[in-house]
Amino acid sequence: MHHKELTNAKKWTILIITSISTFMATLDGSIVNITLPIMSSQLKVTVSSIQWVVTSYLLTISILLLAFGKLSDIYGKKKLFASGFLIFAIGSAFCSLSHTLIALVISRVIQAIGAAAMMSLSQGIVTGIFPPTERGRALGFVGTMVALGSLVGPSLGGVLVHLFGWPSIFIINIPIGLIGSILAYAVIPEIFEKEKDKTFDYKGMFFFTFSILVLFLSMLVVQQGILPAIYLIPAFLLFGCLFIFLIAVEKKNVNPLINLQMFEVHEFSFGLTAAFLAFIALNSTLMFLPFYLQDILKFSALKAGLIISIYPITMAIVAPVSGWLSDKITYRPLTVAGMCIATVALVLFSTVNTKTPVIVLLAYLALLGLGLATFQSPNNSSVMGSVKRDRLGIAGGINALFRNLGLVMGTTISVMIFSFAAHLDINSLTGAFSEAAFLRGLRLIFIFDAACCFLAVLINLTRAVRYSPGRSTKLKPEGE
Repeated sequence: MHHKELTNAKKWTILIITSISTFMATLDGSIVNITLPIMSSQLKVTVSSIQWVVTSYLLTISILLLAFGKLSDIYGKKKLFASGFLIFAIGSAFCSLSHTLIALVISRVIQAIGAAAMMSLSQGIVTGIFPPTERGRALGFVGTMVALGSLVGPSLGGVLVHLFGWPSIFIINIPIGLIGSILAYAVIPEIFEKEKDKTFDYKGMFFFTFSILVLFLSMLVVQQGILPAIYLIPAFLLFGCLFIFLIAVEKKNVNPLINLQMFEVHEFSFGLTAAFLAFIALNSTLMFLPFYLQDILKFSALKAGLIISIYPITMAIVAPVSGWLSDKITYRPLTVAGMCIATVALVLFSTVNTKTPVIVLLAYLALLGLGLATFQSPNNSSVMGSVKRDRLGIAGGINALFRNLGLVMGTTISVMIFSFAAHLDINSLTGAFSEAAFLRGLRLIFIFDAACCFLAVLINLTRAVRYSPGRSTKLKPEGE
């Protein structure tokens, strides 16, 4: 059964269900960040140890994204996706009942198992259901949900914690998760070719998990100032060795976790690389802006939050438009234009100082949102559209993994640039510090982010050059 037989109403119903899952997973990331200080004081733990509430969630998702993608290609997407909602709801219930940090972290891991299943499969389901002529618009809608999730998170989190205490931020997930699970099970058809070969690649999974743990944990320990940055060198070397092992294992395997042929397709590997660079730039920008607004410009947390919300608002408006456009004029011009705009925005950001007016900051943030939204929907559409139908699950998993890697890398690299340039420790950003030193660090971060986006522009340009019609027909997903 293919998407030809699905009515329009049914396709959009499925899109809304998958979008709710994306919204919940994104919301959960941003809603927790705002409540960390309150959690740390109520659970009586330090600020650096409360970070594990976020870290454990990120790590678990990153490790499991590919496994769920692969399992869904073997056994079908419907049941896995529906159970993702359910596990997420159960994990949320446990989170709300946790009275110790350890209980909370374990509950977050359960929650993350559900979130990984939802994140990994939502793009594959959408790509499988919508024909190429409507795919950009559909993925643009999902992009809007991502923007809205990060937009609503901080303010909703603030209100809920103020009224009902921190457990309430997890309680709201329970009804949504249960309803989502029932709807997903009832509405989503099993329309994907399941692989005949039902063997799961445990060896590949082992090496992948080990290498991700080495990479992420080393970056997080350095970022939290537990170990000096020099330790990243042996960690990266170890990661490199593990990664080479992983590739060797995958090449030998008949049914590998990561099918390396997918990366031979330029639309796929170049699109992923561009997205990875974009997320590095985005995350390091969004991480340091609140400090700049609150510590340098002396704005209240509320005012800072409102200023930053211009970015997701622009994203939410532009993402569906750029998705719709990419269905009409293909993705190339849009991905190049989007990253050019983002580069300009970040170069402008590197000029901010103690006297920068709010209206200018709003304009820069809107410009950044415009650039990233113009790039993202068409880029996702090109990445997901370049793989065969029976690999949509793993492709969605890899796409989400690159996004997560970009986010963690962005945080770590920017913290390192900052402490190196400003000679300030990120944890000591409270109290008195030199504004000049802070701005020097900030400027370097923005220049680095602009360089990442510019590199993404060049990558998107090469994608256009390398394109030959003969090459692309071979890779059209089957059944279209």
